[in-house]
Amino acid sequence: MDSLRLTVPEVLSLIGVFQCVYLLVHIAFKARLVSMVRIALPFVYFLVLGSAFFIDLARRFVSDFSPHYDVFSWVAWVLIAPLGVLLIIQMSQIHSLPSLGSWLILSVVPVALVASYAATAYTQGVCHGDEECPDLYSWLNVTGVIAGAVSLLMIWTRRTLFSDLLNQKAGKERYWLILTLIIVNVAFLGLTTLYSSGYGVSVDVSLLRTILGLSFVYLVSTSLLRIYPVALFLPYQGKQETLSEEDKALARRIEELLALDKIYHEPTYSRSDMARELGVSEGVVSRVINTHFCKSFPQLLNEHRVEDSKRLLLDTKASIKIVSEEGGFNSVPSFNRVFKEIVGQSPSSYRKNVIK
Repeated sequence: MDSLRLTVPEVLSLIGVFQCVYLLVHIAFKARLVSMVRIALPFVYFLVLGSAFFIDLARRFVSDFSPHYDVFSWVAWVLIAPLGVLLIIQMSQIHSLPSLGSWLILSVVPVALVASYAATAYTQGVCHGDEECPDLYSWLNVTGVIAGAVSLLMIWTRRTLFSDLLNQKAGKERYWLILTLIIVNVAFLGLTTLYSSGYGVSVDVSLLRTILGLSFVYLVSTSLLRIYPVALFLPYQGKQETLSEEDKALARRIEELLALDKIYHEPTYSRSDMARELGVSEGVVSRVINTHFCKSFPQLLNEHRVEDSKRLLLDTKASIKIVSEEGGFNSVPSFNRVFKEIVGQSPSSYRKNVIK
């Protein structure tokens, strides 16, 4: 009977499994309301996290039947960092998926795994089982930290993603949730690095990552489900809402501001500027845009900026910097990021591929 009694780490892993299953059911239910594509990333994230919890829970009972059980556990936990980065990117822009190039960050996991086996083969020779490969798990710790660090580095290179978060609906809440997720990942990487350094630090990495994983699941349960779906499902809800005649007239005035006045050419043009021109509140502007255009305010302006930029790229030989300024972007990095998110390729690649 004692063999069936769960330890503290196993109890925590079991709680993690239950929480992830709850989140997966919740996300699957919401997926009936929106595109499966847009909901796929958070679904996969919590599926992998739940699998990681389950692998740790079942370790004592099934590890003898699999000589590489710890490797499976390593893959599941290391995948959390790059998937978390992709989730952060989607949370920051909320209405669109990460660009195709962003998904390449997932390749750090197989690269790190291959590097671990290669390093072990070099230092210890070819392994045929867990007990013969003590060096493998040391290398997995090292390459896992490197893979996580490389993943988080992508956020640093794309820090402009968060520039307009505070101006969006639920932007401030998402900003702090994203920041907390980054801190949780950095804390785990830091403590794992300390443990792997060989300075005599006594820490149960398995227990530590379980606690950190539970921390994020708790944050999601209390925050993400409250603020993330509201913004994510906003276009759907808008389609169901009937605009009044006054709102329809306001929508036509917004279309005129975009088509005739080209307000999006001003990099600093904001929702408050539009509200002032229309003589209504910012809340009314957001509601009409979300309902009539099925887009957020930044997304609406950026799509028009990109369309004008595409014409400039094809019809002129102006530099990327000039095109970005004429299109209404406040910087070249911001232009490159938004253009790639919408078009699927960089401005220079677009010009090169279309003009042949």
